[in-house]
Amino acid sequence: MANEQGRPSQQTALPFSYALYDALGLTLTLAAVPLLPLVKLTKWGAHLGERFGRLPAPVDEHLAPLWIHAASVGEVLAAEPLIRELKEQRPGLPVFLTTTSVPGREAGAHRSGADAVFLAPLDVGWLTDRIVQRIRPRALVLIETELWPALIRSAARSGVPVIMVSGRVSSRSAARYARVGKLVAAMLQQVDLFLMQSAVDAERICALGAPAEKVRVIGNLKFARQASTVVVQDPGDAWVKWLAEGPLLVAASTHSGEEELALQAMARVWQRHPNARLLLAPRRPERFNAVAGLLRHHGIRAVRRSQARGQRAEFAQVILLDTVGELPNFLPIATAVFVGGTFDAKVGGHNVLEPAVFGKPVAFGPHTDHVAEAAKHLLAARAAEQVHSAEDLAAHWERLLRHPELAREMGLRGREVVAGQRDVAARYAAEICRCIEEGRTSP
Repeated sequence: MANEQGRPSQQTALPFSYALYDALGLTLTLAAVPLLPLVKLTKWGAHLGERFGRLPAPVDEHLAPLWIHAASVGEVLAAEPLIRELKEQRPGLPVFLTTTSVPGREAGAHRSGADAVFLAPLDVGWLTDRIVQRIRPRALVLIETELWPALIRSAARSGVPVIMVSGRVSSRSAARYARVGKLVAAMLQQVDLFLMQSAVDAERICALGAPAEKVRVIGNLKFARQASTVVVQDPGDAWVKWLAEGPLLVAASTHSGEEELALQAMARVWQRHPNARLLLAPRRPERFNAVAGLLRHHGIRAVRRSQARGQRAEFAQVILLDTVGELPNFLPIATAVFVGGTFDAKVGGHNVLEPAVFGKPVAFGPHTDHVAEAAKHLLAARAAEQVHSAEDLAAHWERLLRHPELAREMGLRGREVVAGQRDVAARYAAEICRCIEEGRTSP
């Protein structure tokens, strides 16, 4: 059998673990049906039909698009330059983008450049079969670690090439995948091409069962994001101009405990630099209210972005960025940036490259497993500082405030690190286009 692109469909025998995965997925889906009215009242309720394979209107099901799947906001932003390159190399190529999170869907709709953006279906065989058969993609592109057994199998069954792009396998993920080794190995055998961030990621994916001849190292797609693609969404907003008047320290993508750490660091900074402000940007929207409560508990003079849009708040020591997708608009005016998720081994860090794009000195904690390659590049270039406590972060920020020239030098080195990798998106796009062409011409 072959699909419309001419690529043979894969009808390989799969291990019993795949059947168990299917059975579990089906059981959980059926069990959730009575709860759907309640689910609609939660954050998972938005666009709920899309999780069951419904395409948003008006989406043309006959476009034969390239299907890119990204987890959430960070991966969607990483996909942005890739989509731009794909459209340059293959004019007229339709691109559909799916995400697993509602914030990711919102970010994709606003800035990805994709022709359609919607939530990916639940990873249950009959749902993934349905969506693959409806949109008939030219290829399925999975960003970073978005490995979903049912989705990959549905694509393979239909002869759709599956490509892992900017592939990343942390040591934690590798250990987790190893516990279901037969299922993972069978899934990886159905992927056509693994384009990995680093040699370490390539070694780990091979150890899990990926055929070595299908694995290549290209680089980190997040290096490709350029500051020129980010603009202030509201030119009339006084906040950017206001915050640029004094030192602005940013704690970005923070998790529980990291807001406390940033506030402890600021308490020391404020002793010598009382005019410094902290922009606090929690990673998850559901934590906005809890962080606001934390600020009130500590008696911090704070203002929430969502409640004072367009108004200067001269009294504020801390600005709580409780909106989605606006952080890049404030990074150009930052003095220095701490990237969160790096004091929690379970998280392993978020995008440490984003501040460097804007020429800002970067700080992050000891846990960078998910961003290891980027962190290594920045540290080697002396564009970042790894901190292990609130005292370390305070000392780092104070040093940069006392020596602005040091901040500028670190920022320039970070920008050079990113600039040296900006062709990564073009290389990824070229590999994807080649794979599509081979899929269309294969016997």
